Amino acid sequence: MPWYIPKLSFGASGEPMGLFLFNVSFSNTQYGDAIALVKEEKPTIAAFLEAKDPWPEQLEELREILPYTISIPELNIEVYSRLPLQESEILEHGKSRGLVKLDLSIAGAEASVIVTHSYPQFYFGKQGDLGEQGWQWRNQDLEEEIGDYIKQIEKPVVLIGDLNVTMWSPYYKRLIESSGLRDARAGFGILPTLSQFSPANPWLAIPVDHCLVSRDVKVIKMRTGPDIGSYHLPVITDIALRPSQKSEVRSQKSEVRS
Repeated sequence: MPWYIPKLSFGASGEPMGLFLFNVSFSNTQYGDAIALVKEEKPTIAAFLEAKDPWPEQLEELREILPYTISIPELNIEVYSRLPLQESEILEHGKSRGLVKLDLSIAGAEASVIVTHSYPQFYFGKQGDLGEQGWQWRNQDLEEEIGDYIKQIEKPVVLIGDLNVTMWSPYYKRLIESSGLRDARAGFGILPTLSQFSPANPWLAIPVDHCLVSRDVKVIKMRTGPDIGSYHLPVITDIALRPSQKSEVRSQKSEVRS
């Protein structure tokens, strides 16, 4: 199967950058296990989805190793970084989902990191959603909006998020086509992440949590973490960025706590 075929090494050969993505699930209370795993993995960026109260307060402990943070409570997204976050931009999709774009520099290389969470396939909207269905928003975001947004970014792009679709979805494929990104899991396996029963059982889980990267970003390794109380497994990706000239930053500034 093509997802398991090793890929030839190409692209950047710079400072490694670790990405940690975890949809904690609203009902999960295993805060200590999540924090311990991040401390063990020592990523450059750690992003948490569905992180409603008390997750933001519990995650504050990570500031010891990841001192730069941005909190988007309206999207239930928390991001922690080892590096200063130069710029940030938040885009909302519908009433409770969206993305945050973060610009950073590591060892002379610049990149835009996008953290996103799409509506699930069985979400049928909330009161005040103007009659739209959440899955229709998701499909529109994947087909058009996210790809068009990424095409305007001049820096290398890394997208991590719960897209609520697998690699076999036509909407996922259109996102890949429109954005020009590639799936970091290629060569490392299907890496299932979501199950209502046992996310660690590959026969009962599906791959909906993704890491997509620009063509000139080198993927060193991608893997899933252990079951720590969520319907989702953490996704851990190691990449490398090519050093580049500082490019013009056009994103709207937002407050970043440091």
